[in-house]
Amino acid sequence: MVAIASGPSLTLQDCELVRKSGHPTVVTNTTFRLCPWADVLYGFDSRWWKEYEEELKTFNGEKLAASSIAANYGAHWKPVGYRNSGVCAIALAMVRGASKVVMLGYDVGFWDGRKHWHEDYADLPNATTIEEWPAQFAHLAKQARLRGVEIVNASRRTALGCFPLVPLDQAL
Repeated sequence: MVAIASGPSLTLQDCELVRKSGHPTVVTNTTFRLCPWADVLYGFDSRWWKEYEEELKTFNGEKLAASSIAANYGAHWKPVGYRNSGVCAIALAMVRGASKVVMLGYDVGFWDGRKHWHEDYADLPNATTIEEWPAQFAHLAKQARLRGVEIVNASRRTALGCFPLVPLDQAL
């Protein structure tokens, strides 16, 4: 399975390569705009679901959220024990039986002043807890090893060191 987050290094070309590969894909938050064909959309924050409620009606894949409140905006509640959408998307892939997860757009850092591949959210938090994310990913990496799940990071840029870096074409 491929998990695509919204890091600033994510490109439409990368998303198209994933689409053409045919791998099951879970995207986080506004990345559904680059990957409207994705199988699953996972968003942690109920405020995000409320903000994008109308636009999300065009997304035909499964919609999952960590918050039961998000059900009011078209998502099904699927808590997976972490506190950011990117980690939750990978954990979801593991829960659903993936033996390998390819990460894309998992920069976990700000590049050239950018926090996402898209513009910052006007009325929502913009990666305000990013300093907590490396520890969450490290815990997830440990859980993956215990379960025999291979996770590779194919992001163009990343601050994470807990997953092997692999070029996207090779990872797919």
